[in-house]
Amino acid sequence: MDEQEQQKLKNYVLWLLGRQEYSKKMLIQKLKAKGADEAFIEKLLAWCESLGYIDESRYCESFLRAQINKGLGLKRVLSDAGNKGVDRARLMQLVETQEIDWFELAQQAYLRKYATTPEKLDYKEKAKRIRYMMYRGFSYEEIDFAMQAATMGE
Repeated sequence: MDEQEQQKLKNYVLWLLGRQEYSKKMLIQKLKAKGADEAFIEKLLAWCESLGYIDESRYCESFLRAQINKGLGLKRVLSDAGNKGVDRARLMQLVETQEIDWFELAQQAYLRKYATTPEKLDYKEKAKRIRYMMYRGFSYEEIDFAMQAATMGE
């Protein structure tokens, strides 16, 4: 790689990081897709870390915040974390310190999707709603809480 290509990749990484937080794993994938070699990627990411442009704990926090704002449950957050290169241990530690009420989140997600809930759901409709909520990453207890709260009109 010549210096001009390296400068282009450096500018590309800075442009990406100027828009949002990225994990190292995601930046490595993006740089490899642009044709960067391993040695240059390591050097560039180390330089970004030394200047504070890449911070895994900051990325972890923004990732968790974004997932919660999407109305996703813990199971889905953990699943998506692996794909995005988030350190699972750091994420679990952050979840514990944030004191997130997953039951409340499940209720909000349920009400957002199913604003009107009849008093009695037939089996097919109930199963459909449970599948939707499980896909969103909520446990059965959280889903049950949300569905009961919705039928009570809370």
